[in-house]
Amino acid sequence: MNEHSTALMVPAQTDLATLFSIDKGLDPVLAAIRAEALAHVPDISTKKGRDAIASMAYKVSRSKTALDEAGKSLTEDAQKQINTVNAERKKMRDELDALRDQVRKPLVDWELAEKERVDGLKERLARLEAASPAEETSACIKALIQRVEVVELDDSWAEYKAHAAVAKDTKLTELRKLLAATEQREAEQAELALLREEQAKREEEDRLRREAEEAEARRVAAEKAEAERLAQIEREKTAAVEQARIAAEAKAAEEAERAARAAQEREDQLQREAEAAKRAAEEAEQRRLRAAEEAKARETAAAQAERDRIAAERAAAEEARRKREADQAHRSKIRAEIIAALEAMRGNATPDAIADALMAGHIPHCEVTL
Repeated sequence: MNEHSTALMVPAQTDLATLFSIDKGLDPVLAAIRAEALAHVPDISTKKGRDAIASMAYKVSRSKTALDEAGKSLTEDAQKQINTVNAERKKMRDELDALRDQVRKPLVDWELAEKERVDGLKERLARLEAASPAEETSACIKALIQRVEVVELDDSWAEYKAHAAVAKDTKLTELRKLLAATEQREAEQAELALLREEQAKREEEDRLRREAEEAEARRVAAEKAEAERLAQIEREKTAAVEQARIAAEAKAAEEAERAARAAQEREDQLQREAEAAKRAAEEAEQRRLRAAEEAKARETAAAQAERDRIAAERAAAEEARRKREADQAHRSKIRAEIIAALEAMRGNATPDAIADALMAGHIPHCEVTL
């Protein structure tokens, strides 16, 4: 028997030739492979256990391949039993395929369950991220905020617990901003509705007052007309004249009152226009004064800047002149000291004597580096 790192126990090549040549000759080998494969206890709770299941299923497949390749490599002397060998090969492949599937089934079941679990968590997270109020009202938004706030970030989220925490915080922040904007909009709408209601109430009161005044005026007019009618009956022509006079006076009084009101309104309008013109003139004068002050400040600053620039240029020129004069005096002093040293040599100022004096350091400000 040979043992491979990726296959279960299979017989040697010489034994396989015999086993393939007889009916059901591979049954003991298949039984041994089955026993070894099924002796493995599957453990899907850890990655190592799941890898072990996959490894065992792979070993079954490798055993199938090893046996199949051994059957195909039979010598020509065994070819007369080809039908038996092929039948055994097919039987072996079918059984080992079924065994492989049986061995791998716990891992397949776990993978399916794991996929369903992860898909469920993703769907749950997507619902949390996509949560939105049924209507954009403060009541609906508050209700949704309460539902999101009670979402527990427990171990049921498993590896998506951190994602769920981020999604919950993000959604609550989004909903609270939306709630603030919605509450402000609803408050503005409520205030506008209240203003409209008060305006309608005032207009209704004005209408009722006008109608009452008109009714009172009609009543007074009716009473007056009845009195005039009775007076006309009693006094005939005198009453008619009197009635005409009263009507004329009433009309004149009404026209006078209208004229007085119109005059008062014109006077009020003129006063408002005069006040507005006065305010405009005062504001214009203030703007002119500010502009003048700003222009004066800019001119003063510009003049001071120009004076500072001229003073700086003069100071720089004076400093440059002093430096030139100092440099010229220094150069003149050095030159005089060198000339004095050379004159001290008198008639001995030959090139050789000058060279010796220089090397000896007797000529000031001159240095010979050896």
